[in-house]
Amino acid sequence: MKYAIVGTGGRHQMYRRAITEEHTKGNELVALCDSNEERLALSASKVPPQPGNGIATYPAADFDRMLSEQQPDTVIVTVPDYLHHDYI
Repeated sequence: MKYAIVGTGGRHQMYRRAITEEHTKGNELVALCDSNEERLALSASKVPPQPGNGIATYPAADFDRMLSEQQPDTVIVTVPDYLHHDYI
């Protein structure tokens, strides 16, 4: 299963770790997306080495491009609650 996470604040960490460290068999984190470049880079740096070119990162404005390019099976939305409707 291919996953993408939108929102790289505090709540995304448990999902990132589950996919990339605890439940890796059959699961792949293909992309991270956030409006904060520093948070996005920090999260990407904590992803264990992946096959290929590593984890793809996208600014929030490129969410649709992320979906198109990475074609995740599931998007995990961890942005603040009041922004969920923008991504769901």
